[in-house]
Amino acid sequence: MPTPERPRLRPLSARRHDSEAGSVVVLTDPQQFCTSPIVLPLDVFQHVVRRFDGSRTILDVQKDLADELSLRLDLGFILRLVEDLDRAFALEGTTFDSAVRSFREATLRPAAFAGRSYPSEAGSLAAQLDGFFRQRGGAGRPALPSPGRKMGASGSPRLRAVVSPHIDFGRGGPAYTWAYRRLVEESDAEVFVVLGVAHQYARSRFVLTRKDFDTPFGPVTTDRLFVDRLASEFGDGLFDDELTHRTEHSVEFQAVFLKHVLGDRPFTIVPILVGSFHDLLNRRVDPISDPVVARFIDALRSAEREDGRRIAYVGGVDLCHVGPEFGDPDLVDRAFQERIRRFDRSLLDRAEAVDPEGWFRTAAEVGDRWRVCGLAATYTMLHAIGPSRGEVLRYEQAVDERRRCCVTFASLAFREAAPA
Repeated sequence: MPTPERPRLRPLSARRHDSEAGSVVVLTDPQQFCTSPIVLPLDVFQHVVRRFDGSRTILDVQKDLADELSLRLDLGFILRLVEDLDRAFALEGTTFDSAVRSFREATLRPAAFAGRSYPSEAGSLAAQLDGFFRQRGGAGRPALPSPGRKMGASGSPRLRAVVSPHIDFGRGGPAYTWAYRRLVEESDAEVFVVLGVAHQYARSRFVLTRKDFDTPFGPVTTDRLFVDRLASEFGDGLFDDELTHRTEHSVEFQAVFLKHVLGDRPFTIVPILVGSFHDLLNRRVDPISDPVVARFIDALRSAEREDGRRIAYVGGVDLCHVGPEFGDPDLVDRAFQERIRRFDRSLLDRAEAVDPEGWFRTAAEVGDRWRVCGLAATYTMLHAIGPSRGEVLRYEQAVDERRRCCVTFASLAFREAAPA
């Protein structure tokens, strides 16, 4: 690949680290195209790399350093630095564009967190997930439906949706099992609409992909027919931020659990990432008043009506994120935990009532002080599933040993409202 003529650093996260050996800057990539952190001497980052803004050639950088800092840097050093950063996908240009194009053209999304957040080998992963059902806090082993039994028969309301955490399995694995036991035992859905959280910035409120999701158990098939119908109903823009799917875990973790608990049972997913509604929260308006939100929910309902198959929803969401690691001044002591528990209970009451406006208002009334990361995705799901009744199956708080970080999450199930 040709070396970028006017190097431009991609929007990477930069963190300074000081030690007796000297000061460095560690660059990490939120999109994870840079497979490893990039460590640079502090002066090289401040004086050289920060000038890689796309407006200067390598010669310009060399001249600026000489004119402004009386620093005469060898041109070969700057060139090698640019080449190294380019090979690491840290710069915009041909090399990075080629990696993006490869992702967009692929039909399979790799399992981004296999080997990192969970085992990459199928046997080890199956043992881990099975263990979550059995261990303390788990839901117990699912009872498989008897052959030929139709779920929702005899007038009993059909399972419409489940909400599962998306916290890493190490902290929240047993809590997942409550949602997935209920799904195994009570859902005969052929298509699962999975609503996850776009943790990275996305320009769009809703992001689709047509890619299948790879897992250590084999690929989970994305329902391209449903995705295309949804995109057709909504209009342009749903694939603009598709790169967000590449490294987002909130849908991936649900795909892993679905593939494990359903095994060889045929099913497909509709992977949807939901971006921020924070502007609507700041204005304290019901998101359904936003034309984009209303159009997407209408398109989702319409796509389901036209489909005709048995469809259920899976929300991959967490609740509050509190403590000094998230910017709060106080450690997460028992009183703080109880305060968050009371807030979560009021939030979950609105979810159980399938009251999307109340769900959103509960967080808006405190300015989303407790950082509910599943706010927008859950709001969307509560609107999409229609008349239903929810039930909290499990609620947990994951607090680190230093009490600097607390993440809360829950599993819920929703049944269709019984006929009048």
